[in-house]
Amino acid sequence: MDSTQFLASLWGPVALAVGVGMFTSKGFYARIYRELEKDALAALTLGLAAMAAGIAQVISHNVWNTLPQIVISILGWGTLLKGLMFVAAPQWAGSLANSWSRWNMIPVASVICLILGAYLTWFAFLA
Repeated sequence: MDSTQFLASLWGPVALAVGVGMFTSKGFYARIYRELEKDALAALTLGLAAMAAGIAQVISHNVWNTLPQIVISILGWGTLLKGLMFVAAPQWAGSLANSWSRWNMIPVASVICLILGAYLTWFAFLA
């Protein structure tokens, strides 16, 4: 199993689960985004964990040749940038997360997670 397939086997089911969760429990996820701005320790912990995961993935998989490789690389860089944002600019990151909740973006994020999760799961286990 190559690194793209391995990372897809991690990202795919997680994205599917998050997408289903956002779709079925929109209020719960909206509350998470609203509360994140108020809890500095949670925001910092999220940022540090995301930075570490993002750095690890970017170091091990920064490949831009095929669609699955591009998707996995974008997820790695996105995770790194999200973590950096929560560590370096926590107030801005928290207010942005709260704005997602106010702008009713959770259904959009749910659909994106479901599509991405289905594609990566298919690639990892069936392609």
